[in-house]
Amino acid sequence: MAEKSGAASRLHAAFHEAIGRMETVVDQETALLRENRAVELTEYNHRKQQGLLEINRILRNFGPFDTQRVERESVRRLVRKLESNRQILAHHLKAMDEISSLVSRAMQEAESDGTYGRGGA
Repeated sequence: MAEKSGAASRLHAAFHEAIGRMETVVDQETALLRENRAVELTEYNHRKQQGLLEINRILRNFGPFDTQRVERESVRRLVRKLESNRQILAHHLKAMDEISSLVSRAMQEAESDGTYGRGGA
């Protein structure tokens, strides 16, 4: 019985550590986005995917009563941070879409005014 309890404790510790690592990654990305600094989104996306995979692997080893003992506040905190991260990513994607539209429109207007046409320059 003590062995089972020790395994459950290690599992809960691993879960808590994985949640902490995931929070760190999300916090780093969100801070960079808020500061409008260059962010390698592919790298952060990969790190978040790895974190979620790790959390899922740990959860698969939980028994029905183990999940009841999980510190729910750490999970709620991670969910809040992920939502904040999602919102700021959506804001940046919208801004990128608007810039892309402006550039596209400017190129179309430049083509249509004859500047780059066969008869131009």
